[in-house]
Amino acid sequence: MLKRFALLVTAAAVLQGCGVSMTRYEPNFDNVQILKQQAPLSAMNAPSVVADKGLDSISVRTNPIRSPDGSLSKHVQQALEAELRLAGLLEPTASRHLDVQLRQNSLTAGMGSGEGVIGADFKLSEGSTVLYSGSKTVTSTWDSSFVGAIAIPAAANAYNPLVRKLLAELYQDPAFIKALKQ
Repeated sequence: MLKRFALLVTAAAVLQGCGVSMTRYEPNFDNVQILKQQAPLSAMNAPSVVADKGLDSISVRTNPIRSPDGSLSKHVQQALEAELRLAGLLEPTASRHLDVQLRQNSLTAGMGSGEGVIGADFKLSEGSTVLYSGSKTVTSTWDSSFVGAIAIPAAANAYNPLVRKLLAELYQDPAFIKALKQ
């Protein structure tokens, strides 16, 4: 009986894994170049990113995936700020402001493939005037494993490419670029 219990505990530990931290977002050269190639664009102050209730953290197979920035909204905000800064578009005294509301935020690690979704509403304003308003949603799939110790870190590693893809969708939106040129 004790051997069965030990085997069950061991199997559960192997299949579940444990909570992991994702890596810090590294600005993407292609994303920065998209913005630089559209110059001249008006600068903005630091963007604000918030998440709908329950979307500021993610669990995969009941294991928390942690951001080095604390919350996932802060993770996305740091990514956005880094790319805007490298593109020369972040200015603390600028009158333009970008508000981002995370509406979808999920990672799953199935028994063969993983899936992720990030969706957000973006609003660029100057004072009380809205210059741009749009929603973007991106998805991704990756190879996953039956073993939690492999599948959960793979899901955590898939989050930054999703963020990169979300920001690229924003930067490639002609209406967003037009608003930055006003």
